[in-house]
Amino acid sequence: MSTKRGMFAYAVPYVLVASFQYQFAKDGLRYVDPLVFMGIRYVAAGLICFAIARNFRPILNRDTLLLGLFAFISSAFWVTGLKYVSAGQSAVLSYTMPLFAIPLAVLILKEGTTRFGTIGALIGFAGVATYGFALADIGGGSPIGIVFSVANAFFWGLYTVYYRKLKNQDPIRTVATQFLIGGLLYVPLFPFVFYLNPTPEFFVDLAYVSVIGGAVTLLLWNAMVRMESIGRVTTLAFAVPATTVIIQALLTGEIPSPVEILGVCIMFAGIYISRLRPGRVLVAPTEVDTAVLTKAP
Repeated sequence: MSTKRGMFAYAVPYVLVASFQYQFAKDGLRYVDPLVFMGIRYVAAGLICFAIARNFRPILNRDTLLLGLFAFISSAFWVTGLKYVSAGQSAVLSYTMPLFAIPLAVLILKEGTTRFGTIGALIGFAGVATYGFALADIGGGSPIGIVFSVANAFFWGLYTVYYRKLKNQDPIRTVATQFLIGGLLYVPLFPFVFYLNPTPEFFVDLAYVSVIGGAVTLLLWNAMVRMESIGRVTTLAFAVPATTVIIQALLTGEIPSPVEILGVCIMFAGIYISRLRPGRVLVAPTEVDTAVLTKAP
C-alpha cells in the first residue's frame, strides 16, 4: 500500500471518530469528576491496547515515559477545560495544536516542513478561528476553560512529536504504555476528587471515549504520525472541526451559517495546500558541452 493510500485509510476513520468525541466527553462530565473520568478511560484503553498487542509488558524507556507524562498532562487540561467550555469551543481551541506541533518538531526532531506545509497550517488555523467565531455560544467561554484547552493543545502537540520520535517502537505497545502511565498518574488523585453517578448514559459515554475515542483514536493518530512529517499530519487534524459541522448538519438538518461554511472551506483549503509537494523546476544548461559537439557525426 502506498503512503498516500495508507494515510487516507487511517485519516478517514480518525476524523469521523474524533468528530464525535467532544460531545460524548462533554455529556459524560454530567455524571463524573473530570479527572476520575480520564483515569477510568486511561485504564480501560490501556488494557484494550495491551490485549490487542497480546503482550502485557509495557515499554519502559525515557522517551516513552515522557510520552505518557505529556499525554497525561494534555488530557487533564483537556477534560478540565471541557468542564468550563462547550464541546464546540473545546474542539476549536484544541485544534490550535498544529501551531505548536510544527515548531516543536523542528526543536526536538530537527524536522522541517515544506513551504506548502507551513502555509497550509496557517490557512487551516484561520479556518478554525473563523468557525470558532461562528459558534453561537462562543461568547460564553470561561477564561480558565480557554486557557486549559489551549494548554491541552500544546501538550497534545508535544506528545505527537514524541510519537514521531518513537516511530521505530511497537506502536500498539507504545500507546498501551502511554495509557498505563497516565492511568497510574490519575488513580492517586481519585480520593481527593472522586465523584461518580453510574447511570446507563455514563457507561455509553465512557465506552465511546475509552474504546473508540481512546484506544482506536490514538492508535490511528500514532499510525499517521509514523508515516509522514509532523507538519503534514497535524494539518490533517483541521478536518475534525470541519467534519463536525457537516455531521451536525446531516444529523440535525440545521443548515450551517455562512460564516461556518466559510470556516469549513478555509480548513479544507488549508489541508489541501499542506498536502501539495514542491514541484521540480527544469533549468536549461548554462553551457554547451563542446566534447559532445565534436563527437557528433
